[in-house]
Amino acid sequence: MGAACSRSTAGERGFALVGTLLLLMIVGAATTALWLSGQTEAAMAINHETAAHAKAAAEAGANHAVDVTLDFVRRWHANGFATPTAAITSLLLGPDTQSGTVASDADNGSLENWGIPRPPARLALPGPAGATYEARLFDEDDPQRGLTLEAVDQLRIAENNLPTVDANNRVLIQATGYAVNDSSTTVEVAIVPRTSPAIVSNGDLTVQGNPSVLGTNGSVHSNSALQVGGSPDIDGNATASGGYTETGNPTIGGFTSGTALTLPVLEVHAADYRNLADLVLTAGGTMTDLGGILICDASVDADACEDAGYTWVFAGGAGWRATSLGANADNRTFYAETDLEITGNIGTAGNPWNLTLIAEGNIDISGNGTIEADSPGLLFITDQDLHFTGGKGQVGAEAQVLVREQIFLAGNVSLRGSVVIEDAADVSSLVTSNRIGDNASITNNGTLGGTSFGVGSWRVL
Repeated sequence: MGAACSRSTAGERGFALVGTLLLLMIVGAATTALWLSGQTEAAMAINHETAAHAKAAAEAGANHAVDVTLDFVRRWHANGFATPTAAITSLLLGPDTQSGTVASDADNGSLENWGIPRPPARLALPGPAGATYEARLFDEDDPQRGLTLEAVDQLRIAENNLPTVDANNRVLIQATGYAVNDSSTTVEVAIVPRTSPAIVSNGDLTVQGNPSVLGTNGSVHSNSALQVGGSPDIDGNATASGGYTETGNPTIGGFTSGTALTLPVLEVHAADYRNLADLVLTAGGTMTDLGGILICDASVDADACEDAGYTWVFAGGAGWRATSLGANADNRTFYAETDLEITGNIGTAGNPWNLTLIAEGNIDISGNGTIEADSPGLLFITDQDLHFTGGKGQVGAEAQVLVREQIFLAGNVSLRGSVVIEDAADVSSLVTSNRIGDNASITNNGTLGGTSFGVGSWRVL
């Protein structure tokens, strides 16, 4: 009897031992699984973090490159290029402006002159440890961007199969961001030309009376408030970012809005365009060429330059004045260190006055006559106000009018191209608010091209 009890107890102890071992195995397996899961989750978290760092670095690089590229191509005139295409081509060629050999191609598309080193050199991203980026430019038909276009695609986008010669006013930015584990992300951004309205103002703008804003790009925009009244004729849109008010009976072919997105308006500085000048009208009363060689001296005899056949009369503190075309025809681009005033009936439809005026002071124009831009794409640039009345008409190719302070267009003035108003703080009191009135007209059919650029697309490769 006692032996049976002993065997029973021993069996129970055996089963207990087996159960304990099984339980230990289960706990051990669960612990191992939890440990492995923890390791995997930690690795995944690290990968997610580094991927986020790489993406953030790529986007930072893209933003950096976009900023410097847009600043350059938007100021193609000021940077001395005849066309936006020429400006973009210079960027594609890089700082040495050369291509065709391994050595000369090494800097193609580099933005090193604007603080972004030539790849494979990188910039560190402030913040995440070890995050860096690189960026460079590509033409759309450059196979080095990682995509070879077929001939039909090149034709469709108006490219020329020349990777360092732009043909369509478009350029690509590729920015690659890197993280500490060398994970990377590449972002590609397209910089494209934007349609520029006939009139864009950074400040309040009033269109009142019977003015006309015509053409395929015959729109008006204010980044502040826009007031339209009377009976103006606007072929396109009338928009503002800070409120739109309409009175009277305007004819508006497009839509109206008081909450539109703002449009980029460049800072206007006459000095940026001095390099385009043929003749310089100094504040001291002399006329020189761009290199400073004296042409005529009106500092003592105000009529000396006019007598020499150069149209302009020096008016001391009031600047320079023109009333009739001189014997030298003066079909030139003038840079004035002071104010400019034009009166009288200068130029005819058959013989327009070809001029571009770039002034550090005001430009005040009245009278009748016909004018045409001398520097391609540029008619007037002023650091202060533009006051333009009378009946002067612009003929020929479309051109820009760039005004740093305020503008007043009235009478029967007619312009062709676009008017850009920075609306900077007043230095001059010639014009104190932006106004387009009477029967003034501005026609913009978009033939000027490349006057505004922006981001056309943004994608992760």
